[in-house]
Amino acid sequence: MHAHASVHMQKGVGRIYMVAAHARWNQRSSRVCLRWFKIVCQHDGMHVTGAVLFVWAYYAATLRLLRPRWRRYVHVHRFTLEKPKIKCLVDDAGRSDTKLLLLDDSFPDVTLLSEELQGIVESNALEQVKHTVVLDYSYLNATQVLRKLLPPEVEVPTSFECVGHLAHLNLREEQLPYKAIIGAVMLDKNPSLKTVVNKLGSIENEYRVFPMEVVAGLNSTETEVVQHGARFRLDFAKVYWNSRLETEHRRLVGKFLPEDVVVDMMAGIGPFVVPAAKQGCTVYANDLNPESMAYLAINAKLNKVTSKVHMFNMCGRRFVRMLLDAPKHVPAHDEQSAEGMASASATIAPENANSSGDSTPVQQMPEGFRPPGGGLVFQHAVMNLPASAVEFLDAFNGAFDPSTWRDRELPKVHVYTFKKGTETEADIVGKVEQYLGGKLETPAEVYTVRDVAPNKLMLCVSFQVPKDVAFHGRGDEQPCEKRQKIV
Repeated sequence: MHAHASVHMQKGVGRIYMVAAHARWNQRSSRVCLRWFKIVCQHDGMHVTGAVLFVWAYYAATLRLLRPRWRRYVHVHRFTLEKPKIKCLVDDAGRSDTKLLLLDDSFPDVTLLSEELQGIVESNALEQVKHTVVLDYSYLNATQVLRKLLPPEVEVPTSFECVGHLAHLNLREEQLPYKAIIGAVMLDKNPSLKTVVNKLGSIENEYRVFPMEVVAGLNSTETEVVQHGARFRLDFAKVYWNSRLETEHRRLVGKFLPEDVVVDMMAGIGPFVVPAAKQGCTVYANDLNPESMAYLAINAKLNKVTSKVHMFNMCGRRFVRMLLDAPKHVPAHDEQSAEGMASASATIAPENANSSGDSTPVQQMPEGFRPPGGGLVFQHAVMNLPASAVEFLDAFNGAFDPSTWRDRELPKVHVYTFKKGTETEADIVGKVEQYLGGKLETPAEVYTVRDVAPNKLMLCVSFQVPKDVAFHGRGDEQPCEKRQKIV
């Protein structure tokens, strides 16, 4: 980089002085030197117009202390400068026998010390001096840098989701012309990040993924996340992942016993599956997205739980009825899902898995798999698809073989959903019963997972499958309790 700059001092507010420069140079690298120069993003790349150096001269009131005896002045420390990244005790340039103690900026000058501090200075014969503290780009965080780079009318993005080494932004329309600057600053101020992506639209497909673009860094959306001591590899552009649910993953898995069998109907890449398997559970995991199941296979291998995880790639409703060896019928409102499942690939793997050497092909169901006669016995079913999971609850209606489950406790279902506007928890439980096709026998546990948006909460509703629902339509073997019907 070749640069030419003329520097001059401009007086700022109070005791802050800004050093400005006008520069021009040949830019060969795609990564702009953000430490010094303001940049402008154009469609054909980044173009430097020259502008502001991030350097300030801060003049602090200071006391000079004799080096061997400086500790005796510790009682002065309540008056010292307290600013992030700035030490209050610094070397005295050109002298080895003294140190400088920087005073709080409430004392703008050594001649304006408080009466108490002035007394300490006089009684200990301390020398009062001025010291220049130079603050540069390294002192500022990303938000502070962007406030200086972006126009005043453009709000600075202050939060983002971190997925491994990838940062996920939701930029507003007025921020989009500056997306390259925003991404470059984020990368420069967060060394652990390698890629910055921006969400282009909302989730509009059954795989729960949204359109995005890379605005800075490596042009790759594959990353790796660690949760619960487990590693999760994923392609953020192809599979669903939400880092904000880490606490909820831990909470629910904590309810499982090591000997439990868990059925995850909408498993994704395995945030519930892998931790459950690591603590000893046998897990039957399903997801409609073939990319998700391919990455689940990789994650099971990474965490050495492949023998504990059985993977399926089909409609969640058909998946659970197949496991229970239920009568072969598909509810009317599932016809489209059934068609989608029928066209699913028999063997799948992410495009980049082969190049990494971790390719683990996943079939629509394990080769040769057949549910045990009378259906699989399990203790928990997880349904993490908040937008529509409750609509799949009818899969449990009449799906349980009375001869298998007569003397067993029916499983507990954990279904995720949203509570919007003026809805109450009673309304949500009523919706669960409506899709389930019967009343709950015991009160449901309704847990608030997180606040998604204004007037929108994510909930987890946990309940035991009622007998009247489980054995509905299963002939003479059905328990004799009177069925209840939702009106």
